[in-house]
Amino acid sequence: MALFLGGRPGVRLFQRMAIDTCKATLLRFIRALPLPSSGLVPHLGVDEFAVRRGRTYATILVGMATHHPIDVLADRTAATFTSRLRDHPEVRIICRDRAGSFRDGAQAGAPQAKQVADAWHLLNNLAQAVERVIGRHCADLRQPLTTHDGRTDNDPTPEGHDRTELDIHGRPRPLVARTLDRHQQIHERIARGDSLRAIARDLQLSRGTVNRFARAKEVDELLIAAVNRPTLIDDYRLYLHHRWMEGCTNASALAREIQRLGYRGDVNTVRRHLKPYRAGAIPATAPSPHLTVRRVTDWIMRRPEHLTDVERKGLEELCERNHVLETTVEDARRLALMVRERHNEHLALDVWIADVRLDGQRELRTLANGMRRDRAAIQAALTTTYTSGAVEGNVTRIKLLKRQMYGRANFDLLRRRIRSHHDQEAVHPQNSDRAQKLSQNQDS
Repeated sequence: MALFLGGRPGVRLFQRMAIDTCKATLLRFIRALPLPSSGLVPHLGVDEFAVRRGRTYATILVGMATHHPIDVLADRTAATFTSRLRDHPEVRIICRDRAGSFRDGAQAGAPQAKQVADAWHLLNNLAQAVERVIGRHCADLRQPLTTHDGRTDNDPTPEGHDRTELDIHGRPRPLVARTLDRHQQIHERIARGDSLRAIARDLQLSRGTVNRFARAKEVDELLIAAVNRPTLIDDYRLYLHHRWMEGCTNASALAREIQRLGYRGDVNTVRRHLKPYRAGAIPATAPSPHLTVRRVTDWIMRRPEHLTDVERKGLEELCERNHVLETTVEDARRLALMVRERHNEHLALDVWIADVRLDGQRELRTLANGMRRDRAAIQAALTTTYTSGAVEGNVTRIKLLKRQMYGRANFDLLRRRIRSHHDQEAVHPQNSDRAQKLSQNQDS
């Protein structure tokens, strides 16, 4: 019971069972358990996890045949991983993410082993690089897509405002006016020679805010973030507009409809969105969704056949506006297809790395240079079926154990619970179900 629930939760459950004990006794039982023997583990998975996020990290080693943790290292350095591997020369396969410390530790401690980079982490690295590319060219996202509402760039906007300075109902955005005013004030003070500390004190702003405004030479760099903040209802604005024009004005009914489509907000958000409609401020044309860096990145990283017609046409329009986005889409989809389909015919990976290093954007060139150094592990990921999924699952379970023990236990106790939990579950699988049922009964 102590192993599955920990100290305080275990004591509460024992009290319900009329057993008198204390948390120190339960923790002493856990520390007295012998550590299970891992035996020979030829296929090894490795990943880091946070003991104290941003401060202290540890490493978990998982047997890929059993999906059970076999050891927990006190840090994530290459030297510690190397020392552990030298004591186990039977390792032949090492599944890992693309962290440099694990790559160097595996090369030094187990040169006979084949390293396999995880496909999901490679796709995640690609998505981050694509997001940075789009972030540099996000000025092209300010103009709404004509493919959504049939508008053109020649359509007038009220009161001479730029379309991005207005909300979907044609009203000036208060955030835009505040951003323009702050940018002007800060740069006027900088031109007079005032220090950033003095500006922050006089305007009652944080140093980080003043630094961000000072770095932005043009206010457009700040307005992009100000007018493109995503909300839960963004993806359903077009649907709500059409349903309102069809005569459905009940906010509760509309909220239930979009919830069936995936909306995760509440009815009050829908009511606030429809309030201008009830006041008569109905847009003449259907509102287009906000184009954000994350949304465009999602369009690029998704399989092309999974895009809707509107999304596909929107991405094509963005590529027509900016040639950089067009080449980025082509490069990203080439690599994503290789990783998802796990093929590397005719040295496709080497060709992709060479093409990107020659003509790609700097963010993709950085990714390609890192992939070139990690080529053997990525090649193994494209030609084998090994993944780090089992390791990630164990890291998720560790987060549960940490929440049970946060601030009340040392690393040695966490290490024993991580290693012993699976061993006890394998010997007595009914214990896990029994503990969970008892815990649920206690909560109820």
